[in-house]
Amino acid sequence: MTALLAIQTTQRSIGYAVLALVVLGGIAFFVNQLVLGRREAGSEIELAPNRGPDLPDEELEGRRLNIALWSALGLLVVIALTLPLYWLAEGGRQVGAVKKFEETFVRRGEILFGTDPLEGSQCETCHGPKGTGGSASFVITNEDGEYVDTVTWAAPALNTVMWRFSNAEVKDILTYGRPGTPMQPWGVEGGGALSDQQLDELLEYMWSVQLTEDEMHTELLAAVKAVDEGLADRLAKVQEANASKLADDPMSYDCVYAGSDFACLEEGDQLRLGEIVFNMSSTSGGAYSCARCHVPGASFGKPYESIDVIARGRYGPNLEGIEKDLTVKQHFALIMQGSEAGKIYGANHQGDGRMPGFGINPNNGDTSVPQLGKGSMYTPEVAWAVMVYERNLSTERAAIAARSTTAKAGEQ
Repeated sequence: MTALLAIQTTQRSIGYAVLALVVLGGIAFFVNQLVLGRREAGSEIELAPNRGPDLPDEELEGRRLNIALWSALGLLVVIALTLPLYWLAEGGRQVGAVKKFEETFVRRGEILFGTDPLEGSQCETCHGPKGTGGSASFVITNEDGEYVDTVTWAAPALNTVMWRFSNAEVKDILTYGRPGTPMQPWGVEGGGALSDQQLDELLEYMWSVQLTEDEMHTELLAAVKAVDEGLADRLAKVQEANASKLADDPMSYDCVYAGSDFACLEEGDQLRLGEIVFNMSSTSGGAYSCARCHVPGASFGKPYESIDVIARGRYGPNLEGIEKDLTVKQHFALIMQGSEAGKIYGANHQGDGRMPGFGINPNNGDTSVPQLGKGSMYTPEVAWAVMVYERNLSTERAAIAARSTTAKAGEQ
């Protein structure tokens, strides 16, 4: 890269030198013509200059011809030297142009993301500085549009969003928003105020603030450790044991059978880990959490309390009974890969592209966008634990209802 940029700088210097020679030559020619014109002033009264006798052949084919030929040769030499140099430096020039283009878009996207009263779109107000997560005030209404409550809605971190959604899916969310949540449409096509180029600038900025895979896994493990230190240690050991086996094919992970080739947590640990991650609302604005989309009220800290409020606080479908709808492999694949708009998942479901892929980076290999790596937010072990927990949600919900009934009876 340094060599290419050095060549590019040399090319620019040569270009400036050639330009200076051309400009100076043009000025000299112009001045010369002015001088000649002044000498001929009034001569057209006797005989127009173009009708007068020219120089004799001896002079035309002598010194003047030599000057013309040597000038032409010099010009050919300049062309012969500068064109190859330009060609050699073209790669560096293109790299520099792309780099400058990306830097410009990132800078503009950062301004749009920020809170500048004139140029900012106030994304930072909800999603936090550099997209680290935040909150937004939101008015809950019922199906008739009547006021129910004003809540503080958790706005997810965006410094991991390119690990779970494709670039096109993020742009779609920016354009059309998420109905029933504080995320309003921002693109002109969705009724918002930002042009297509401004959305691209926001995307470039978000690419620039994404965490690394190790940072995400460390963040998630720390959140688990804060709840259950022993479980976090056991998870770390299992992940370490499976790392080399899953490096090329994370989808191959399987803990269904006792004879699995992979290290697995005990079933009780899987359920506990799945519960912690599923409901992980306090880390990164709920970016790692499933409940944020699938549990009514979880987005604003009141899970299940707003179950009577239609389409508020639950963006995704009810997962209770999912074990009857998807096989283990289909369920695991959905958590790992997410859904794609228009594509079938499971046996009879069509994706809309808004279910994130937590275990496979959807942008990996797409040459039109920056590359972050193969991994993603969840390791296969975490995704498997979430799947196990979700396949037991019907039992879990029944237990919650039973505890609630018991508590009410005790109050009476």
